Amino acid sequence: MLQAVAGCYDWKESNTQVINNKNGVFVRLYNTIIFAKVGGAQYFSDGGFSTVTTGSRLRALGAAYSTNAKKNAAALVPQNIMRNLYFYGAA
Repeated sequence: MLQAVAGCYDWKESNTQVINNKNGVFVRLYNTIIFAKVGGAQYFSDGGFSTVTTGSRLRALGAAYSTNAKKNAAALVPQNIMRNLYFYGAA
């Protein structure tokens, strides 16, 4: 996953997918966009799914994420903004 994000190429394994489109690079976990890199800026989202798997992926991507809300230091973006980034390249 990390190599595909760094190299800006498509990749898929099990429940995780890296998608490179004209707007940027995105990571999807199941049907939730959890990471976007658009115009050099990085965006993170748990999509409301504060799970161990989501946390693992987000931390691997560089987010200071914790499933414990009191320890979570990641700035999370709502899914509607992640979808706008994916489809339009802007929030």
